[in-house]
Amino acid sequence: MLILKAVGAVAVISSAIFWSSAQKSKDSARLKRLESQIAFVRFIRDKIDRYLAPITEIMRDCDGDILRGVCIGCADSECVDVQALQALLKSGTYYSDGGEIMDSFLLCLGTSYREGEIAGCDTCIRGLCEVYERLKRDLPRERKGRAVLALCLAAGIVIILI
Repeated sequence: MLILKAVGAVAVISSAIFWSSAQKSKDSARLKRLESQIAFVRFIRDKIDRYLAPITEIMRDCDGDILRGVCIGCADSECVDVQALQALLKSGTYYSDGGEIMDSFLLCLGTSYREGEIAGCDTCIRGLCEVYERLKRDLPRERKGRAVLALCLAAGIVIILI
């Protein structure tokens, strides 16, 4: 009987550790997604600033690497216009961090002249960078809190089992 309790205790504690490490990889993915979104907006800004390219041409020039980081299905789908990209982003939880910023950016994209477009890109980049820095600053503390909570919960369950 004691062996079964020990096996149960090890299983509960190892599942808490596994859950905590899985959350850590999700946090890293959130940061990478924000980095990709910032790179995507910078790409658009660069194309508008240097070449005065229209949005449809810019979206056609986006290769899979740029779009793959923005969301999971972006590179595989036909994101040839801003509305298709916006619909794809809204279909999943691809950008919960900074989502309002990307939404407002995509809504205004292609509705103004060069200066307005560049100003919109700069505003979006600034906002996404703020979200990125805040997330980068807060995630270590959240990770520690989740890990401690998971281990305390596992220890409580082990105590109850034994």
